[in-house]
Parts: sequence; structure tokens; C-alpha cells
Amino acid sequence: MGAVGITLSRSDPAGVTILKSFLEMGFKEERGVYRLGDIFIFVIDPLIVPAEKYGVPPGPGPYPMDYDSLAERYEIEYYVVASRHWSASGTPCLTVHPTGNFGKAVYGGRDRELQPVPANPMRNVFLELVRDPPKGYEVSLEATHHSPTQFRTPMFFAELGSSEKEWGDEEAAFHLARSIVKGINSKGRAPTVIGFGGGHYCPTFTQLEREVAFGHICPKYALDLLTEDLIRQMVERTIDGVEKAFIEDGVKGYQRKRVEVALRKLGINIEKS
Repeated sequence: MGAVGITLSRSDPAGVTILKSFLEMGFKEERGVYRLGDIFIFVIDPLIVPAEKYGVPPGPGPYPMDYDSLAERYEIEYYVVASRHWSASGTPCLTVHPTGNFGKAVYGGRDRELQPVPANPMRNVFLELVRDPPKGYEVSLEATHHSPTQFRTPMFFAELGSSEKEWGDEEAAFHLARSIVKGINSKGRAPTVIGFGGGHYCPTFTQLEREVAFGHICPKYALDLLTEDLIRQMVERTIDGVEKAFIEDGVKGYQRKRVEVALRKLGINIEKS
């Protein structure tokens, strides 16, 4: 396995707290980056995901930095983005998810584009998160959403939320940081799958994540945005090699048919959940 990159932002209050935890774990600064063995931490100033809608203007340059050039320089296999999570409910939570836009790019990235995601490394971090999380915190998958979308180097987010109180919670931040590092070092592998339907926090798929490794997930609210190209991206940009797809029972008939036709063309087996 090559090196792995962790990235976070100084403009993100959760990122600042999480970085403190990484340093407590023994990461040392070397020429502007932090390192522990073959794991590198890259700290940037701008937010990795904009806080405001449509906050990133379209342009030829990658946002917020050129992760692919950085990956080539340090031989990075994939990135874990350690980030804040926000929700109106304010529920304390720890989440992992792929990135991509099924529709218009509201929070960065490009319209109707999905970012490559390493499903098994994401699952390995998830499995560490569910081991004795801090009291009061829920652990879950989230469906594919927001930026980045445009890099060749695979990545996924590991988040601490859902309000300012949790972003400064040093115990929860340390649990997230430790789970990221232990997950990166894990050799665990499971059959790789993609998912369709369910809510944003994917309760059914979260339970299944103990048995399989989810890559991209299209939630119920985005199913009408799906095209054959997006379904193909869900398969091809789940880089472990998709073995089958799960479709939730609550998916409407016409939506299910569209998904099933596209998956059959791609040779992907289908299972109900």
C-alpha cells in the first residue's frame, strides 16, 4: 500500500480540534506537512467545502487545492478529509461519506459529477468509529453529497458534528482522529457495494456496513436526478470494484426500474434491502 493523506482546514473549527488530537498521537511536522509513518496530514487555510451555497465560482483550477499534484508528490493512494459536520438538529454524531453531486453543484465541485471513493478504507474507519464512541454520539454513513468531485485521487470524509459544541469536543475529536489512523492501518476487506434509496443518514445501509463496504450511495431524495451516466459513475468511481447494488424497499417503481435497467447494462447484481 502507498502512503495515505489526511487533509483538514484551519478555517474549520472541527478541523482545528481534530488536528490537536493528531498531534497528541505523535504526528510530527516535516517541511510544512505532518507525518506519522506513511500517513501524511496536509493542513490548508480555506474551507475544503464552502460554508455558503454556490460559494465556489466555476473555473479551470481545482478547488480548494490540487490534491492530485499533491498525491503524485507524496505517492498518496487516497485521502481522508477530517471535517466538521453540520445539521439543523444538532445531534452529536460521527459520520463517513463519499462526495459528489447528483444534481447542481451547490457546495462546490461540478454538476452531476462524483468523486472516486475507496469503499473498504471508508468502512475500516467506520468500524473503528462504532467501537465505543463517546457517550451521546451516533455513528452513521451519509449518502454521497457535496464537493470535491473533480480529482483523480480517491477520497472520503470523516466528520464530527453537528454543532459548534461538538466541533470543540476534544474527546470526540480524539476518537475520530484515532479511528481514522486505525482505519487506515487496518487490512479489513468486505464485498464492495453501492446503494440506492433511504434517507441522508442511511440507517439501513449503516447497519449493512458491518457486512459489506458501501461506496457511493444515492439517497431517496436524489433518485429522480439519476441518469445512466451517474449510475455508471457510482459503479466506476467506487474504486474497489462493485460486486452488487442494494435498493431500498421504499424506492418507487419507476425509479427502481430506471436503476435496475442501468445496473444490468453494467453487469451489477441487485439485492433488495
